[in-house]
Amino acid sequence: MTVNSIRTKLTGMIALTILVPVILATIISYWYVKDRERERGLQLTEWSLERGTLQFERYISDLSRLPTSLYANRDVLDILEYGPGLSLEQTELEVRRALLGMYLSREDVAQIQLLILEDMDSFAAYKMKVSPRSKKQPSPIQQQLLENKESRVLLEASHPLVPYHDFGPILSEQEVVTLHFRLDKIETDTPLAVLSIDIPEDVFVGQLASLQNSPDESLWFVGAGDQVFAHLGTEPIPETLAPMSVSRDGKHHRIIKSFEFENQAFYVGKSIPDRLLTEPASRTSFIIFIVGIASLVLALIGATYASMRLTTPIRTLTSNIRRIEQGDMTVSFDSLGNDEFGVLGRQFKLMIERIDDLIQREYRLALENRTNELRALQAQTNPHFLFNALQSIGTLALKGDGKTVYRLITQLSSMMRYTMHPDESMVTLRREVDHLQSYVRLQHVRFPDQFCIEIDVPEELQTLVVPKMILQPLAENFFKHGFERDGSSTANRFSLRIRQIGPELVVHCENSGQKIPNNQLEALQERMEQTTELRYGAEGTGLKNIRDRLMLNYKREAEFMLATPETGGFRIVMRFPAVKEADAS
Repeated sequence: MTVNSIRTKLTGMIALTILVPVILATIISYWYVKDRERERGLQLTEWSLERGTLQFERYISDLSRLPTSLYANRDVLDILEYGPGLSLEQTELEVRRALLGMYLSREDVAQIQLLILEDMDSFAAYKMKVSPRSKKQPSPIQQQLLENKESRVLLEASHPLVPYHDFGPILSEQEVVTLHFRLDKIETDTPLAVLSIDIPEDVFVGQLASLQNSPDESLWFVGAGDQVFAHLGTEPIPETLAPMSVSRDGKHHRIIKSFEFENQAFYVGKSIPDRLLTEPASRTSFIIFIVGIASLVLALIGATYASMRLTTPIRTLTSNIRRIEQGDMTVSFDSLGNDEFGVLGRQFKLMIERIDDLIQREYRLALENRTNELRALQAQTNPHFLFNALQSIGTLALKGDGKTVYRLITQLSSMMRYTMHPDESMVTLRREVDHLQSYVRLQHVRFPDQFCIEIDVPEELQTLVVPKMILQPLAENFFKHGFERDGSSTANRFSLRIRQIGPELVVHCENSGQKIPNNQLEALQERMEQTTELRYGAEGTGLKNIRDRLMLNYKREAEFMLATPETGGFRIVMRFPAVKEADAS
């Protein structure tokens, strides 16, 4: 009964909501969408031209940096400033080598000429060849650059390629744009030479082509004074080059952008037919009409199918809820769709995953704490450790040092007592430091004057709460792997520094020893991040135990990093939230 009711309602609702909007949308969509598409197309074109303007500016700027390489060549700079000197042959060789290097450094260079003003000596590079020295006079455009003191760069409009020297017949005629660069003396800005670089016009046309979305669009790259550097398309270049956002001339829209480089104005423009901008409106209206007709035909079928689809997610959710009530925390579906049921399904899965994660986390944390306490107890009751500690205490007893014997027995009993409380998973930082110092004092008896320990923990941090047994294993790791029994206190160093940085507590531990190779350090880091349990007694077990408990307690808010300094040794850095004792309780 409920299913039939849903189908009836959906049939009427879909028929009503499709029939009326389709009739209205078909009538008004063209006029509305036309203006919107025109505005959108002009905005995209304006943004494209801004990007193209920046592209041209960067290209010219990058090209103008090529001549500056001559300033780094001291020999060539001396030739430009003082003339050929004693060896004319050596002079030509240096200049030709520098010119060929510039020519080969870029693939977009067609020809280069260097005109030295001292003796009007001219050199040119073309087709992988460098001409010998010859006498030339500055061209009118070069003379214009020499007379203009405000700019050292002048871009000449597109013109046919003419070799500066006799290299033989031109194999292919092409148009080039020439960049003239004046080389001045650094100290006095006195002109020394003019470097002219011919760039094929196709390079600039290619950059214009990257801004063209249709063959019917026309683009141009021009300069002030009717200078045309590149032109693409059939539309003529407008007479007015002043930059403006958008202008319309008949059935075309024109957008012009400008930029300046070395006091020379450049303009990048595009002409777009209005029909290209409004064409999406016609397509949109047609698509709306077709979709509306098809929707009307499929309305009844869609309503029936939709009603069936609505009941399926409900049954799926119901069956999963029954399974979870029986203790099975798995979800049997991947997705219920992209509608409200899909959102409900995703939230349901997320909720179950969080509940299962919390259960697993608490279980693993409790298990890890029990395992940690057992390992710590095993380590402290290890016959070797007890034998060494008791033997050291017995030696002091024979010497008659009763007070020291009493203090050491107290330290040993304190360590045993600290590790025999399995219910404690979080303790104050003061207790952790005291436990570490007890362990260090016992080691001092075994190895007097053979190592140096530095523990720097500010008093205001002593009341913070941290996971139990995260500091003493660091010192134990030092005595196990980094301690040299025949070494001195300067060779065996262990330092522990704890600071609070913002909301985080940072534990920085570093000890002496040989530098660990990167491959061994990476392998140790991988073992730390393994989800499987390491065999007891294996290398890195204590460090992995610390890392796992940090991740269980603080999850993604904790970090455990290993490193080896350049001077050697081993470094451990731990970061986790700084929790006060009141907040932990």
